[in-house]
Amino acid sequence: MQELPIYLYGNNIDITLDLDSTVRGVNAVMYQRDLKIQKSLKNDVRIQFKNSDQKKIRIYSTQTFVFSMYDAVNQRSILQKNLTVLDVGTTSTKGLALLSLSESDTLDLDRTSYSYSIKVLDAYGDFVPAYSNTYYGVNGTLHLENRTEPVLRDSVNVNTFTKSFNADINLYEHKSGNIYANPEYNSNTALHTAAVYLDGYRGTFSVEGTLDNSPGASGNYTTITSKTYAAFTGTDFVNFNGNYTYVRFVHTPAQRAGEVDNDNPSYYGIFDKVLYRS
Repeated sequence: MQELPIYLYGNNIDITLDLDSTVRGVNAVMYQRDLKIQKSLKNDVRIQFKNSDQKKIRIYSTQTFVFSMYDAVNQRSILQKNLTVLDVGTTSTKGLALLSLSESDTLDLDRTSYSYSIKVLDAYGDFVPAYSNTYYGVNGTLHLENRTEPVLRDSVNVNTFTKSFNADINLYEHKSGNIYANPEYNSNTALHTAAVYLDGYRGTFSVEGTLDNSPGASGNYTTITSKTYAAFTGTDFVNFNGNYTYVRFVHTPAQRAGEVDNDNPSYYGIFDKVLYRS
């Protein structure tokens, strides 16, 4: 049996806060470490406030501390959050505050580096900087990462179809090319989703699959599922299961009564595209 140790520890960062009038010798910190945040998770970061000689300084729940995160390149504010003061007068909590970022705070943000700063409201109602280091640098660097979940790939956009005449049904068909279904990443359930974009479409939409490694132009395909539309406008969804090597999409326009074939777009409407994800 394999054993996997998992380490759970707090994310701590030190902030220099000198609001007293006492002149102190500066115990210079060579650098402030970058802050790493995981995207789409709740992130709790403990902020330790110290003075310039690296001694913990008392803070109070009546004080207001604000964390600001921003894109320094594009000069764009990302978010602001008030810190929760954890200092309750004990030695272990002296100078501690908590930054809590919810899942939704980072869900829609790009995975990149941002700048952050922390400011405090003084007795006169003005915000003053809480320095991130002893060189009076007022900002730090935050790296937003996504190391806990895979990044979703873009859906396959299928908007090109080849028209051919099917003598067996005496109708024209419009077929996509062979689309790789990524069987190596699918389990036995292998869920696939296709979103169909239509505008006044009349006809049948079919999903076909094959286990051939090289199906070629014709391919040994079998029909997995099909749907029929009568002047449908909008987006429809088709879900299907199967560990296929390739899939393809086929739409067969409806034929107006009295016409010799089903090749009249003014009647069958527009089959715009299929967005496919395996």
